[in-house]
Amino acid sequence: MIGEHNYNHVDVNKKLVREKLSTDELCIGMYVVELDRPWTETPFLFQGFLISSDEEIKQLREYCQYVFIDVTQTTVTYTKKNPDKKPEVINKRIYKVPIEKELAVAASHYDYAKKTVDNALNSLRFSQELNTSEIKVAVKHCVESVINNPNAMMWFTQIKNKDDYTAEHSMRVGIISIALGQELGLMEKELEDLGMAGMLHDVGKINIPIEVLNKEGSLTNEEYAIIKTHAELGRKLLMSKSDAPPITVDVAYNHHEQMNGKGYPRGISAEKIPYFAKIVGVVDAFDAITSDRIYSSARSTLEALRILYDCRGTQFDEEIVRSFIRLIGIYPPGHIVELTNGEAGIILSCQQNNKLRPKVIIVRNSEKKLCRERVVDLSLEQKDKEGKPLRVKEVFTNGKFGIDLREYKAKGLRFDQTII
Repeated sequence: MIGEHNYNHVDVNKKLVREKLSTDELCIGMYVVELDRPWTETPFLFQGFLISSDEEIKQLREYCQYVFIDVTQTTVTYTKKNPDKKPEVINKRIYKVPIEKELAVAASHYDYAKKTVDNALNSLRFSQELNTSEIKVAVKHCVESVINNPNAMMWFTQIKNKDDYTAEHSMRVGIISIALGQELGLMEKELEDLGMAGMLHDVGKINIPIEVLNKEGSLTNEEYAIIKTHAELGRKLLMSKSDAPPITVDVAYNHHEQMNGKGYPRGISAEKIPYFAKIVGVVDAFDAITSDRIYSSARSTLEALRILYDCRGTQFDEEIVRSFIRLIGIYPPGHIVELTNGEAGIILSCQQNNKLRPKVIIVRNSEKKLCRERVVDLSLEQKDKEGKPLRVKEVFTNGKFGIDLREYKAKGLRFDQTII
């Protein structure tokens, strides 16, 4: 159990119909289940995935001579020698604004959203009043920034304060839900509704006794039962506010329901769970797993994605989980990385068609000492001093090597003049 979440490992035993193919024969829509080498020797996130881009094919050809595909999960009609259909690449979206220019704007919107959520929760806690108009303005700004370039807002969701978990968690869930909604193809007004629902999804927790909500260590069965009442409490609170959009009520009430009917508070099955509640449920779980809290330490983004993936179809909606994994990727914006030449920095962004080669703000030299900041675009096939391809060696969360995102946010985040 992780706080109020229980993520059971799902062991799916499906009969595979395997076909061995040369990597030259691969196309989008094929489901890869085995490589000609251990998965750990490649950059691929999961042991089994549907090819969704030309970049993934390029990476498979770079690391493997042949692979095995599962015919039953492959979504294209083909013959081994001549694949005859290639589906469109999923969500090949061009962002309106480069992240280097959107970061400063996103920082302002992030700060305003943080202040607004803080004020809203404090007002509810002390007077039971809720100013939805301010939240709507904050969410609208967040949606505009995500539409311009979601990497910028996602960058700031890596800034976390354990002592202010509830407010920051609510804000992060709202922002990440907006980005996921965009990945799922929602319209702008729908993104605004989803963002507001995400920011208010845990509003019922203001009526949970603080000694239970912030208890260190494991919860007793009785305390866990009290925590679970926040879904019903949130529903009642929002229903009492005439200006609260109905979708916020639905999400507050249903974001802990599960596809298999084993969630709470009602234990309803997939077809009865509102779509926005399914989206927020995935994001809520991800942020909880990857955040330091009073009673648990943060897990890595990779581990969180694997938990969601294992629980797809049982606890979480499978399509939403797959879309979320595409959104986050192996190298999420705002994470700390060490490159193969020893330098360290912050992931700035990844191109839609090149998720395995991010832009990185270099802030530490090979000895992990401060250095002149510059942005390195690994998609440009950069090489180190020895002429070897420059790649990401390992990914870390904020704070590694003494790198704190707050410092760079405070500096103004103007990296547009130093890209190489």
